[in-house]
Amino acid sequence: MEVTMVPGKGPSFPEPLREERDLERLRDPEVVTSELGYVFQAITLTRQQLAGRVPLIGFAGAPALQLFESHAGHLGPQLFNKFALPYIRDVAKRVKARLQEAGLAPVPMIIFAKDGHFAL
Repeated sequence: MEVTMVPGKGPSFPEPLREERDLERLRDPEVVTSELGYVFQAITLTRQQLAGRVPLIGFAGAPALQLFESHAGHLGPQLFNKFALPYIRDVAKRVKARLQEAGLAPVPMIIFAKDGHFAL
């Protein structure tokens, strides 16, 4: 399915599936698997490494590493700074450290909040 980024809204499906007959518009699963096999492998490897310790729920986009905080707008600045930002900074710090330990180049990181974005 085609996904577009709508300013002020985020990811959107121009032609969403609403009725059973809409399923006919979907691409053949074998074609999708052949084109996106690397994504399925990455998810499988990640799940294996997590070993059931925590759920794998997420969205990844390129080229920058992105961390989304969808409920930041509900917290307000003081609560966001107290309850979200320290953990977001910790994630950023740990990712950067792991990349350095692995001998990999640093990557830009962007933190997205519901009402805007903050770059790290």
